[in-house]
Amino acid sequence: MKKMMVAILFCLLTASVLYAQGRPTEEDYRNLDELRAKLVRMRREMDKFMKDIIGTYSETGKPFMEEFGQDVKVDVTQADKEVIVKADLPGMDKDKIDITLENNKILKIAGMREAMKSQAAPGIVKQERMQGKFERVLELPAECMSEGIKATYKNGVLEIVIPKKAKTKEEMIKINLQ
Repeated sequence: MKKMMVAILFCLLTASVLYAQGRPTEEDYRNLDELRAKLVRMRREMDKFMKDIIGTYSETGKPFMEEFGQDVKVDVTQADKEVIVKADLPGMDKDKIDITLENNKILKIAGMREAMKSQAAPGIVKQERMQGKFERVLELPAECMSEGIKATYKNGVLEIVIPKKAKTKEEMIKINLQ
């Protein structure tokens, strides 16, 4: 036990002597500031690099050209008696869009878009239009009814109007203890 205490004290004494001899100078602080600035620039560059990679490939590792619809933009609006969902689906055929409501709370919008597949076709300079299957799943802000749903598709915008379930009044009943 005494040997261990002596060893610990020796280590503490050695560390304090080394620290006292190696105090940082103004030049050390300037070097640290330069290093910090370089690390911040490197982080910005890495962030830009990662955004480029993520923007090019989907979560499954396939290029987005093969997975159209992973980024379908939607607006969800809640009124007193209904929930309105609008989705941007440009260039879609109306008969290739499937809409389902599950458990009165989960809305699924799925579909298939076909576009030119060949990038090597004569005259094509650039091809960015997406193609393939997609599915967008949304949790609605309120419980809805499965009947009376209206869906329209016009000018590339899908609009779904879903009636909400009527709220039941909560009752408070006094219970007598016997």
